[in-house]
Amino acid sequence: MQSPRKPAGEPGNGSADTAHVIPMDTLEPQRWANGRGWTREIHREPAADAPETVPWRLSLADIEDTGPFSPFPGMERHLLSAAPVPLQLSIDGVVHDLRYTQIVTFGGTAEVATTAVHGRARALNLMVRSGIRGSLDLLGGDARLSVSAAFATALVVLDGIVALGGRRLERFDTILPGAEGTRLTLQGATVARVRVEMSAPDAAPAPAQHRPRPAPAGRPHPNPHLPADLSSHPRIRSSRP
Repeated sequence: MQSPRKPAGEPGNGSADTAHVIPMDTLEPQRWANGRGWTREIHREPAADAPETVPWRLSLADIEDTGPFSPFPGMERHLLSAAPVPLQLSIDGVVHDLRYTQIVTFGGTAEVATTAVHGRARALNLMVRSGIRGSLDLLGGDARLSVSAAFATALVVLDGIVALGGRRLERFDTILPGAEGTRLTLQGATVARVRVEMSAPDAAPAPAQHRPRPAPAGRPHPNPHLPADLSSHPRIRSSRP
């Protein structure tokens, strides 16, 4: 079952039945405590002030330098590389070189550090509390879809032309679908799909492995930073819960 949503900081804007758009340019950047990057919170559920009570949180980070990540006990993290520059992470001593749109999943207490950044990297981050199932995957190419809360908890535009019900969206705009289906049109686009199930068994992450991604909707993506077949992107999991 998908969770109900309220746009963070914008009560009353939209309803549970209709899709809501959070524009990228409305997100306020906050400097990391270690000074090595910035975070823009896209949404948290529910919109509470106490981080320890938040079931899930979606944010966008700009990574400018190498250094450790903050631990988040009791959470599982899903990180998608959202810029064409390479991003290298060390997770519990294992190095992962992430290309654009690759995803890595790891526990909130894993020892994670950025070990190499070539330019300004950007990452889409989904954090879910233990006992809640979260996932990130991709939609890509050319497609016309009807999106609702049953299809996705959130959709984040990564590149290409994306329109929701006739409204053209910008890069990193986020859609929070409602109960009613809304027409989504992709033209040479890549969109990150976020799914959160509030009632799910608590399971530890699987051992580290590369897994092929399901093929995206539509034709192969023309973006020069992406391989012709998006399904060739591996999904990586850390073995530490």
